[in-house]
Amino acid sequence: MRPTSYTVATRTTARALLGQMPDACAAAQMGMPTATLRQWRIRAGIPPYRLCRSTVRYITLLRSSPEGLSARQIQDALGVTRQAVFLMLHALARREMVECVTVPSPWHYGGRTHALLWRFSQKDGQGGYRL
Repeated sequence: MRPTSYTVATRTTARALLGQMPDACAAAQMGMPTATLRQWRIRAGIPPYRLCRSTVRYITLLRSSPEGLSARQIQDALGVTRQAVFLMLHALARREMVECVTVPSPWHYGGRTHALLWRFSQKDGQGGYRL
């Protein structure tokens, strides 16, 4: 059986994803076997993708509240600074693990203003991020 060869464009695209997300997620996006990507990652000396403990705390909290939480509610629940909350939420949003939604705020100006709520991303294809 002849091994599958990949184009230079495929290899370049896959190399950019190595270590940025779980191997299984990257393989699903590229439409190739997980073992191939894992082998490329190991040969390149790139460490595997891992969620740190603080990231898991944020995701667990956001998963427990599907309607979403404000940054202030997250800050109070986790006991961290406002700056730490915003840095982590924006980092998770760049990874498409959480999303920011706006909802009308009935408490301010009769619903003409909006509140920003953060919630766990409901997008399909993020199977590797599910805890």
